[in-house]
Amino acid sequence: MSRFTKCLALIVVAWVGTALLPEASWAEDKAEPIDFGFPVPNPEPALPQGADAFDPPVFPVSPSAPAIAEISRTADHDEIVLMTGVDLDGTTSFDVFSQAPSGQEGSVISTPSLRADDTAATVLLPAPLPNWSMYLIRPKRDDAGGKAFAINRTESWWLGPNNAVPGATISVYGRNLARSNGTSASFIYIKPANGAGKYVTPVSVNPFKVDFKVPNLTAGSYEVWVHNGHGGRFGWSGPLNLAIADQSPWARQDQKMLDVGSFGAKGDGVTDDTAAIEAALTAAASVAPATIHFPAGVYLIESVLRAPDNVHWLGDGMDATEIRLGKKVSGSMVVDANRNAQFEKLTLNANGNTGSTPLLWIPGVENLRLQAMRLKAWGAPALEAHDASGLYIDSSELIENGSFYGNSRQIFMTNNRFRMTGYGESVVALWGGREFSMAGNDLANADENRDDGHGIGRFFVAQGHAGSMENMYWGDNVSHQAAPHNCNKVDCNKGEQICFEMVGSELKDGFKAATANTVTFSSLSASDKAGGQDLVIVGGRGAGQHRRIVSVNDNTATLDKAWNVIPDSSSRFALAAAASQMAIYNNTFQGRPSYFKHDSDSTAVLLYGNVYDAVVDGNNISQMRHGMMTVALSSANGLSPYFLQYSNNTVSDSNSGLYAGTTFTDSGVAGVWGGLGNVYRKNTFNRLAHIGVEFESWGYNGADYNGTVFEGNRFSNLKFGFIDAFQLMWTYTGSFKAPPLYSSRKYNTILYKNIFERGSALGPGSVGFKTLQPKNTWLNIGSTWTGFESGNKGPASK
Repeated sequence: MSRFTKCLALIVVAWVGTALLPEASWAEDKAEPIDFGFPVPNPEPALPQGADAFDPPVFPVSPSAPAIAEISRTADHDEIVLMTGVDLDGTTSFDVFSQAPSGQEGSVISTPSLRADDTAATVLLPAPLPNWSMYLIRPKRDDAGGKAFAINRTESWWLGPNNAVPGATISVYGRNLARSNGTSASFIYIKPANGAGKYVTPVSVNPFKVDFKVPNLTAGSYEVWVHNGHGGRFGWSGPLNLAIADQSPWARQDQKMLDVGSFGAKGDGVTDDTAAIEAALTAAASVAPATIHFPAGVYLIESVLRAPDNVHWLGDGMDATEIRLGKKVSGSMVVDANRNAQFEKLTLNANGNTGSTPLLWIPGVENLRLQAMRLKAWGAPALEAHDASGLYIDSSELIENGSFYGNSRQIFMTNNRFRMTGYGESVVALWGGREFSMAGNDLANADENRDDGHGIGRFFVAQGHAGSMENMYWGDNVSHQAAPHNCNKVDCNKGEQICFEMVGSELKDGFKAATANTVTFSSLSASDKAGGQDLVIVGGRGAGQHRRIVSVNDNTATLDKAWNVIPDSSSRFALAAAASQMAIYNNTFQGRPSYFKHDSDSTAVLLYGNVYDAVVDGNNISQMRHGMMTVALSSANGLSPYFLQYSNNTVSDSNSGLYAGTTFTDSGVAGVWGGLGNVYRKNTFNRLAHIGVEFESWGYNGADYNGTVFEGNRFSNLKFGFIDAFQLMWTYTGSFKAPPLYSSRKYNTILYKNIFERGSALGPGSVGFKTLQPKNTWLNIGSTWTGFESGNKGPASK
């Protein structure tokens, strides 16, 4: 008898009238992680204490079987998994393996899809599965089974910083990092490349970021592995590479202390201290590493200061020590901090004398730390740091109209106050960087009583001018009154607090051939963008997959990892400056009380264009025009967001809750998917002045959505529940328009166990559910609408 339990119970799901039947022919051989392509540390350590048992069988893979191309990676039992692939429709079923945390045997349940076509499928994970565990799922038709994929398996994306000294606190960033996707447990294992290692106890845990202290290890290269406690030997993620050094980049700077007073600086706010400070900087550079101490006072300067390498600028506190620019200069206040510089406990005050030029001009800097600093750049950027590497801004205050970080990497902004001025665009503008973290920061306007004391509400703007970007995190940040305050003074198509405008994409024709990790075209040139490009399959075989191009030779693109489904001549491609692998977690985003006047495009999170593998989870959002937005653009360019997850967010006192649609263009290409695999799960919406879900169509072919899932969401106290209509972004009266028949469409949309309640919302004409695109297709399972004047039955399933 097989060591794996057969699920003999017949599980009946009334809403589809279909039984979930037991699998009858699993192999009895014990599988190894390598059978699924899952890595393990070598040598393999004992599992962390309390890790779940997980012992799946070998899953034979048939070349004629249905195949998954891409799949959503996080879901509990009785939640929906979304996927794209080949032959997922028709008679294809899905085998799900699970095992109780302390169980001696695993079990398999076979379940049908909720909806499936030749591109995508949605599958409800059966309710009898163990609570929040790792699951394996594979498609199967007749006796031919496809490759299995893991749900809730640990995913470590990046390490920051990726070089550190013993005792330093660093972080692993990723997805599904914590046990039960909570904040209680995660397991970190550090080892040399060719030897055994040790477990390290984390100091802070959430599902997307785990902090730990580097143990006392000798300098060298190490691997960092992560396990969330689920999946047994199959649950490891890694390795991430960590360089441990015997000293930090700023080591020994405190061993040589120079005082600017000994060079003649007065610090009285009247005397020109430029020459004295320049002399101190020159002396420090000659003996670096060194520290220049600025005692309490105001140091007036009248020309640009040049920051030498390996020198620490140290004051007595940002409220005690100030360097003030006393006259207008051509350029920035401080320039040329190239390597291993520190600025700590002082104020740099541009005093309005740099014009629109950044206060700090530091492109290409390596290892710069701003600690307990104030950068007072009212009306100008605080800094320009394009192509920086290793930039740390901690416990500081930046008074500015926004800073530019370009194609920078390994950027960490922690516990800062950002105060916006001069209708500044955003705290951060990133054009192609990677490995970026903002945690515990506070955004507000510098002075609500001054017209020039406002920004336009943006924490972060990403655009693909310098190529693709990846590996980003926002956690525990707070914004206040972050939206344009006067639409007579500024273009009010602004105010998106986390804003990805990834529009650098074009369709690529001329497919010739493909292998597991290459694609050949009739012509193809290497990208000249510093961040490179992604190759995205936006239609046909393998749709929903994206891969980073690592090289181009003889019209052939070599990719960073193998395709799950190899494309063919039916596939449609886009060359995209894409953003991928990001988490936006546990932030508090506030707009303005005037949200109901539609005076801006204030939005907590806007994912617009080529954005993939993003998670927006656990955020508290209020006073916005739109709570959260997913936007596909012209299918003529393949501008499509895929596999996004919005979960556990709260949106209140706003105009609309969710926007998902296609917009801002009037041309398209049929057969190019605008949205695939996007899920909105367990979000709460309350006191919305307008619409709960704006499901928008636009007037052109292409950019269609497939397999969008809304599950477990609750909408209360709103006039309009779920509206599927034409150009909703500019519809405020309830007079909804039907789209042209050739417009973008929404296929296989699943509404599962959502609640829509009109509640105390005032005004006539309330509507619970309304669709005006007859070619859209729906499946409603257990969602309810109550108290509306019409539309309380929801969509007819078709």
